[in-house]
Amino acid sequence: MLEAQGGGCAICGRPEPEGGSLHVDHDHETGAVRGLLCFRCNGALGNLDENVERLADAIAYLDAAAPDATDVGLARTRAAALIPAR
Repeated sequence: MLEAQGGGCAICGRPEPEGGSLHVDHDHETGAVRGLLCFRCNGALGNLDENVERLADAIAYLDAAAPDATDVGLARTRAAALIPAR
């Protein structure tokens, strides 16, 4: 799974921390494993209650707050990839 993700977090791409590991992310309702995440990205999903609408709201907030910031654009693109097509 780690290799399929390019060797890092499925969201931000950060590599495994030295002497540590990425977190196995799973759907809390089904138990299905979704991927490997760094501590920060795993915590972010948890803090948003794994709620797609909240994640979309966070993306919209970042977009409105700093539409030209390169890092924000990258984060927005990666976060948007997590939202299933409707």
